[in-house]
Amino acid sequence: MLAASFDVVAFDHRGVGRSAPVHDSFTLPDLADDAVGLLDEIGWERAHILGVSMGGVVAQELALRHPDRVDSMVLGCTDTGGAGASPLAVSRMLAPAIIHGDAQATLRNLYCLGVKDPETTRPDAWEEYRNAVLALPVAARTTVLQIGAVAQHSTADRLSSIAVPTHVVHGDTDRLVHISAGRKVAAAIPHARFTALSAGHFFWLEQPERTAELISELALHTKPVCEEVPVDVRKPLADVRECRTRPSRS
Repeated sequence: MLAASFDVVAFDHRGVGRSAPVHDSFTLPDLADDAVGLLDEIGWERAHILGVSMGGVVAQELALRHPDRVDSMVLGCTDTGGAGASPLAVSRMLAPAIIHGDAQATLRNLYCLGVKDPETTRPDAWEEYRNAVLALPVAARTTVLQIGAVAQHSTADRLSSIAVPTHVVHGDTDRLVHISAGRKVAAAIPHARFTALSAGHFFWLEQPERTAELISELALHTKPVCEEVPVDVRKPLADVRECRTRPSRS
């Protein structure tokens, strides 16, 4: 949807998808610096950033470490990082399939946890999610390293120094990252907006049109610093995206 109006770049974090495998530990500042490295590689001075879940914490760190590279941010279903146990419901629902090595059941259970109601979510959402995950699977070790990186990192005491326009979006029935965490992020960032959608953790799968509207709205109403540069989009558990406006056409 966004690609119709914006130049959109999505990338896989280290160890994810088509990026090189990782064997050593890494930090969230490392991931933020990776994003800047990508901007340098493609020749973009600045971009509008979208970070979802862990990617939302990476986006916060990106804005803190490299504010001159960020025009605006949309933070989705995210928190400030730091150690914390997974909700009990998550453990109970995922454990049996994981113990029995049933990858398909684990995937389905995670989807059911991620959306507000699997029975009423748009029909093609499950297929989109399954195909995306199976096409670019994430190694178990990478997931462990990501969890460790988030647990050892926190932006909580620094969010007040973020000066870029920010919109925090959260599903009202997020069972993976409680909505209260998103509200706290928005409250800590000066002038940040907060929107609760009728959705779960995977709000962009459940409400793709509304998600695209919110991202476009922020980008189009943010005055570019140097050149005309707006927006970007999604990804569960490990993604940050950048984009910018295409040149106008006559």
